[in-house]
Amino acid sequence: MGEININFINSIADLIVLLDKKYPKKASLELVGNRYNLNRDERLILYRGVFDTAGSNRRKKKRLDLLHAGDTADLNIKCLILDGYNILISLESYLKGMIIFRALDGYVRDVSGVYGSHSFSGYTERSAGLLADFIKDLTEKFDSRPDVSVYLDSQVSKSGELSMYMRDLFKREHISAEVAAIKNPDAVIVELSRRCANSLTATSDTVLIDEVGRVIDIPDCIIRQVFGTAPLDLNTLLLSKKVKKSG
Repeated sequence: MGEININFINSIADLIVLLDKKYPKKASLELVGNRYNLNRDERLILYRGVFDTAGSNRRKKKRLDLLHAGDTADLNIKCLILDGYNILISLESYLKGMIIFRALDGYVRDVSGVYGSHSFSGYTERSAGLLADFIKDLTEKFDSRPDVSVYLDSQVSKSGELSMYMRDLFKREHISAEVAAIKNPDAVIVELSRRCANSLTATSDTVLIDEVGRVIDIPDCIIRQVFGTAPLDLNTLLLSKKVKKSG
């Protein structure tokens, strides 16, 4: 994205004000984007990363940071439910050097916009490998290993091929997990999260976060744990604006 300019930071603050006043997001985004002459990536960051204050705070409370959660055995997780493409696409975007950022609600997201046109590539294989390593490490920390389910959208090209690849990968890594390509994964994820008394859902999808209980942001954990890097943080940008004002 290049150097962050003050116009972009101001656009975040302005959009929050409009959303807090209950103005429609699409119209508000167009107004702010045009006012500050934002480019495509900047507008996508605002769309995927800026929300009304109440919404951001509500999602933050659901986010469980297992890198700093202490004894994971105390969490008693029975079901680990993964929003497959949501996780893999964010990891692929990072590996490709594309823009990754931490939204105001605390979750890491990308601006690739490739969900429906996702293609199975070497980046997908590497991302799946990183995911397998993370799941293996995480589940071994629990006293009783949770049931692991990964759901892919069957309407995305080669989702069947990807699900078979992931099943084989998990089998080689001795990971017990269900991997399924289904027509409406969001509905199944929500239903399973509610049916399982102690579930943990892995996603950064705002619709899912609002419908499930505890949430883990796996791409964020992997990026910090494996690569030791921190994504662009919109909250930090806003804080820098406030600090400059007070100075």
